[in-house]
Amino acid sequence: MSTDRREFLGAMLAAVPAVRATGAATPIQQGPQGIATSSSWDVSWAEKLGRAQHRAVFDSPEISQGLALLRTLVWMKDYAEVYNSKPAELGAVVVLRHNAIWMVMNDGFWMRRGVGEITGIKDPRSAQPIGRNPFLGTNIYPDLPSDAMNQVLQKAIQASTAVLACNLAFQDVVGHVKRTMKLDDASARKFAVAGMVPGIILQPSGVFAVTRAQEAGCQYMLAS
Repeated sequence: MSTDRREFLGAMLAAVPAVRATGAATPIQQGPQGIATSSSWDVSWAEKLGRAQHRAVFDSPEISQGLALLRTLVWMKDYAEVYNSKPAELGAVVVLRHNAIWMVMNDGFWMRRGVGEITGIKDPRSAQPIGRNPFLGTNIYPDLPSDAMNQVLQKAIQASTAVLACNLAFQDVVGHVKRTMKLDDASARKFAVAGMVPGIILQPSGVFAVTRAQEAGCQYMLAS
């Protein structure tokens, strides 16, 4: 865990007693499935899950060649084959957290901010740190099927109910931007958020995302 994330966690946890003592500072609104929400976090994906007959959450704390994304698509294919399930009947949630957080950043961010070096992923053609998000575009892993792994992140975003990102782990991304670009906290976060792959939804934490999906009826799978 990076220093940035430890500091962020410490500050967040330090605020918990104050919240308990003073009560919620924002109005309580009715959230999906009757659960109250008092923040601006987007949890509408949980309500969409209620329409699916089969539901699963694929927990990805590590990059692991993007196998959490592949396993999500395989699960959907298998249920369609075995039960003739239609896309609307399948509720899949992917949670990218911990070291997998770099997967949520777009090609430009990977290229300009040196994410290939951070993650240790190399371009097989040059043996140098890769200059793009390897889960967008053409598959770089020769031991994985290209027909399934090409554009695997885009496929998962389009096919699943939600691809979620852990905001606590995202502090590593923000901290990297802050250090390398010499920006203040707010500017660094704005830059990092702008560099996310469209369609991925930030959640307060990976723990929240996984447990909220389970509350909405998802079967749990550690997918990386």
